[in-house]
Amino acid sequence: MFIKKGILIFIPSLVFLVSCNNNDQIIKNEENISVSSTQEDLYQIKQPVKFNVSRGLILNNIDNSLDINNIEMELMQLSTKYFPVDKYTFQEGQYLDKTIINQWLERKGNDAPSGLNPPKNETGDVLKDEQDNPKILSHVLEQNFLNKNGKIKGISLAISLNEFYNIQVADKKGLIHTDEVKVDVNNDDVNDVEKYGKEITNKIIKDIRNNKDIPDVPIFLTLYQETHENNIIPGMFLAETFIPKGQNQISKWTNIDKRYYAFPSNSLSELDRISSNNLTNFKEDIQKYFKNLNPKVFGRLLYKTDQLTNLKIDVSTPTITDVELIALLQFISTRINSLSSDYTPITVSIIDEKQTVGIVTWDPTKKEIYTHAIQ
Repeated sequence: MFIKKGILIFIPSLVFLVSCNNNDQIIKNEENISVSSTQEDLYQIKQPVKFNVSRGLILNNIDNSLDINNIEMELMQLSTKYFPVDKYTFQEGQYLDKTIINQWLERKGNDAPSGLNPPKNETGDVLKDEQDNPKILSHVLEQNFLNKNGKIKGISLAISLNEFYNIQVADKKGLIHTDEVKVDVNNDDVNDVEKYGKEITNKIIKDIRNNKDIPDVPIFLTLYQETHENNIIPGMFLAETFIPKGQNQISKWTNIDKRYYAFPSNSLSELDRISSNNLTNFKEDIQKYFKNLNPKVFGRLLYKTDQLTNLKIDVSTPTITDVELIALLQFISTRINSLSSDYTPITVSIIDEKQTVGIVTWDPTKKEIYTHAIQ
């Protein structure tokens, strides 16, 4: 058995952990690995680990790293509804390789009959052609779920869609033209990104069912809308559907009402003024008592049906000494419960030159505060 080690130090009113890494808790034995980055249910990953057959492609197709992390972890969590963790083990996608995905990402045309992105009108103005016909389908993420004997019993898919289309195109002279356009520019109540995603997914399901190399198993399919490449919060899942074994059509969609909000932002103030004010007070206290650190405070709040379900805060400083770090950790531990209700998981990360050096967490299950200083 292998467990990442740390030094546990008890300080009044909190638990203080100095560790080599603050990331996932990993427990390993001869057959399975459990990966935990939250307090939620975990999938076992059967050994030996098999990497996604399209490994690396997601880095090329999705611009914001927050989107990459969110789409991978949240798809796994959403899948628990159909593939319970006590009955299935997790495996990265083994069937949709780079060739299949890249064919879907092409613009539909005579030379790309499998393409699922909109065709474009050739006017001779290469930049305008791209601006008028933005690509919407960005990536397809696959995850597999196996029974305890290692046989595949389910597939989950996240159809990742552009909210913004980044253009880089060359003209006949070889000059490179760049631009960025928003996909949904209509002032109506219809999300054109979601609408297009729903239009192309039946083709994806039919292609999968017609592929003899892909087992005929139930498919859980979701639509994901990416955020802007420079945004500090990830995009969001829009809708989900379930296709039983033997079926090749989607019968109905269910909305996924989960969304991230940034602090500070007007949209957060309009949705949840109490949380926004609490965070403002928290930020002002840190900037008042640790003025010499020149701290900046940003937050990412996850809401489900307009209820706060997760709160993550970054406290960034250009530089911090060990003594200052301990003082800041202790200070945050005395303020963390004022940020939200006792039922909301909270993580406050202290970042020094883009590296996380300390974390304070509130565990609503155990009703405890944990503080980690990272060496």
